[in-house]
Amino acid sequence: MQSLWTPLFSFAVFVIVFAFGDLVAEKTKGLVSSIIIGAAVYLVGFWTKIIPASSLTDTTLPAMMSAFGIAILLVHVGTIINLEDLLKEWKTVLIALIGLVGLAAISFTLSTMLFGREYALSAASPIAGGVIAGVITNESAVAAGKPELGGFAMLVVAFQMFIGMPIASFLLKKEANKLVKSGTLDLSGDSADKKKKINLRFIPPMPKSLSTSSWIIGRVAIVAAIAAILANFTAIPGSNPTNYILNPNIAYLLFGILFCEFGFLEKNALNKANAYGFVGIALMSIVPGSFASISFKAFLGMIYPLIGTLILGSIGIAVFAAIAGKLLGYSPAMSITIGLTALIGYPGTQVITNEVTNGLDASDEEKAAVSEILLPKMLVGGFTTVTIASVVFAGIIAPMIFK
Repeated sequence: MQSLWTPLFSFAVFVIVFAFGDLVAEKTKGLVSSIIIGAAVYLVGFWTKIIPASSLTDTTLPAMMSAFGIAILLVHVGTIINLEDLLKEWKTVLIALIGLVGLAAISFTLSTMLFGREYALSAASPIAGGVIAGVITNESAVAAGKPELGGFAMLVVAFQMFIGMPIASFLLKKEANKLVKSGTLDLSGDSADKKKKINLRFIPPMPKSLSTSSWIIGRVAIVAAIAAILANFTAIPGSNPTNYILNPNIAYLLFGILFCEFGFLEKNALNKANAYGFVGIALMSIVPGSFASISFKAFLGMIYPLIGTLILGSIGIAVFAAIAGKLLGYSPAMSITIGLTALIGYPGTQVITNEVTNGLDASDEEKAAVSEILLPKMLVGGFTTVTIASVVFAGIIAPMIFK
């Protein structure tokens, strides 16, 4: 049986498992993520010995992602970010960020008291965002010799939507109905933003000969290498595991944003290079690999802190987001929903908004007007938490977990 599990066969099984997970996620409209399917298959497979514990590491995908894949992916994420959207929805951005302050506050206090520092902080970064934040935490856990806590972080990633989506859907429906009843909706359909666009570009567009897949990926790699070199200069002497003044993961994201705005990187770089699909699935290889160290007994012991940290983390986000929203003129329902986008991410944020607006007892014009108000807030909120803030959050929290 062992000889069957060649690197190629292991890769094929891995891709099929997560492809099936994508299908389930689509059918359940994002409520059941592909990560849950992957977690279930690989946990049971490892426990029953049907899947060898080394099957994913034998493919070398996790090692590749640790060596340079995550850096490439984070620079790419920086090329997706639209500064204009973030500035236009600055209140939404601020509420989302303050919600994560609430998550940090409750993680360092009540969650730590109830579940222990390592469980509380290992859960914090994944709750703040998603897969990449979970992977950063997993790497810190492995470096500290506690891979089972890395597996716990990935379980948090897998189950966070079960908390975020139902609450967000309920509150968003409440907000949408309030907007319809308010009688203040703009039904003209003309709300184009006429503000001056941000333009930091000083590098002219690349010629076609320098815009091939190889050149695009090469430029992303160059930016990642520069970010890594500068971040390494900020390493704090004597720290173990190594800590930085400028965490490399934060540097990758920041440099991706800046070099894209300057014109050196393509917008949505890895997609333009037709490389995102493979890099994305390669990133997912870290998820089942992190479960190899979790025994059935250890898994049972994780259920209580898993549920507890998710619930308390959501409460921390909700309370702080509601307070911030009150000060900025947003309703509690809208503010809490924006904060909870951290547990949802895209495309869940769009799915919820579409379902809520389509289900309104209102005219098509009113539905469109409500969507025009809610959708940007949900997308920007999720983008702020999952894409940007969770990486920064993980970069700050992960080195603290095992001190």
